[in-house]
Amino acid sequence: MERFEDIDDHAESRKKSNTEKRLAALKAKRDAHKEEWITYEDAIEYRNKAEKLPPNGYQDIGERRALRIELQERFGLTQGDAINIINGYNVRDIIQVYDNLKNLRLHDTNGAEIIYVKDNEEDTVIKRLESDFD
Repeated sequence: MERFEDIDDHAESRKKSNTEKRLAALKAKRDAHKEEWITYEDAIEYRNKAEKLPPNGYQDIGERRALRIELQERFGLTQGDAINIINGYNVRDIIQVYDNLKNLRLHDTNGAEIIYVKDNEEDTVIKRLESDFD
């Protein structure tokens, strides 16, 4: 019969293994990002450019489409993220996602805390800190 300590050790081992897998996937995604990293100021700049354009029902056509493509190519954003920034939706959340990718931050599955993982290959020490927006 397993003791409680053995069960706890096994759970911690699985949790650490899962975190290491998520970290490896995040590193691969970050390394594949060849473009510039978007900042809040950049997003506001593009949003302000979009506000000067005719609304056209906020359709992805004409000058608005060209602005969206420029935003995607410059910062490596997804089409949906670029459209949302141009239309002013979820801007801080989108910036936070790319900032987490840039700095290798993993969200903790147990709550609103963020796990900061050092970028050193040998060191995967995890520190729990408050969210950047708390």
